[in-house]
Amino acid sequence: MTNAVETGRDARGAIAAVLPGLLLASAVGALALVVKRFVLVGTALPDVLVALILGSFVINSPLGRRLAIGPHDRGRNRWGPGLNFVGKTVLRVSVILMGLRIEAHLFRSRDVIAIALALMTALPTTYFVTHALAIPLKVPRRLADLVAAGTMICGASAVNAVAPVVGARRQEQGVALATIFLYSAVALVLFRVIAHAAGLTAGQGGLWSGLAVNDLASAVAVGAQMGPGGAEMAAVSKSARVLMLAPILVMFSLSRGGGGSRADLRRTVIGHIPGFVVGFLVLTFARAGGDALFGAAAAWRGLLAADRQIVAFATVTVSAGIGLHLELKGLLSAGARAVALGAIAAATMSGLTLTLVTFAARGSEPGLLATSASALAASFALLQIARRTQAIPSVPGEVTRRRRAAAGLSPSLTESGARHYTSPSGEYPAS
Repeated sequence: MTNAVETGRDARGAIAAVLPGLLLASAVGALALVVKRFVLVGTALPDVLVALILGSFVINSPLGRRLAIGPHDRGRNRWGPGLNFVGKTVLRVSVILMGLRIEAHLFRSRDVIAIALALMTALPTTYFVTHALAIPLKVPRRLADLVAAGTMICGASAVNAVAPVVGARRQEQGVALATIFLYSAVALVLFRVIAHAAGLTAGQGGLWSGLAVNDLASAVAVGAQMGPGGAEMAAVSKSARVLMLAPILVMFSLSRGGGGSRADLRRTVIGHIPGFVVGFLVLTFARAGGDALFGAAAAWRGLLAADRQIVAFATVTVSAGIGLHLELKGLLSAGARAVALGAIAAATMSGLTLTLVTFAARGSEPGLLATSASALAASFALLQIARRTQAIPSVPGEVTRRRRAAAGLSPSLTESGARHYTSPSGEYPAS
């Protein structure tokens, strides 16, 4: 009896903690729907983008300071738990429910080919290019690993999963997260315009969104901007991409010499298959079976209509939650070199996947294969050239080191990490 009472109290406490932030994001989302329907009626601005703009306005305005909703306040105010709930639980539930919106006619064989080639081509190409350019930018390898993983797979989730595997520091993890989130925000603004300029349909634009946008929430939001069917196709391609997190973790673990036993690797793979992806696939098959068995039944059509309304409101709520995290100061807090590297990684991932989707849309199999092969070969060659260039010491520097060694001077590090040369007695030589 005591345990039941305590469980009830814990549940009520959890609900009370989540409710304020959930209601705030829902209110901003509902306001976006009202603005879209009565103020911006007839405009091409999607409701998810309206929700994003309204949420961003709240956090960057005096209202945000009045509500104490900034990132520095989130750990100790009443909004944080609910906003985290929206960004995780509400998002994942909405993706699962999107499975009931996937109709067989939305898929074509060329779309499946585009997804498969993107996974086989864009992911390793982005990894090679990111690490190749990290060398001249002097970005540490651990940070390059985090930026590459977040861009290749699923944003913050991939960064947080890869960080302990590669031994990244908390500061590097924070810089990578800020960088990844910055380019997710850029995608929310630019991708729809680029997709239309490339002549992509709503479904093709959604497919590209899922393949290119960093984090899950932004990918779905960008897909929803593309038009009917865009969010669903984004969920499909993004789910396929998220499934690559497990093998990517194994790859990073093996590359760092920490592969462990086969049992450890098996647990790593199984442990990083997200439950929401499994749920999404289950409901996708349920939709196909339901359409085949009782597609004309009123109850089935009513269930699908209710699912459509729930997903629409959940998506706009998630978009509002993204906006409520878009503090401008936070977006600009990442280091300049990390931001530059993130731009290179994002441009590689989005540019290559856009090319693949465009060729797939036109039915150009030779273009798909040629693009994939050339991208892999060129990016791998670029990485090898960068590594060999790094291994060649500069002549003046080498001469200076030899002269100092001949004079009996040895290198010593200061507290700041700067390299100085000291004599055998430990004193710095006179300049």
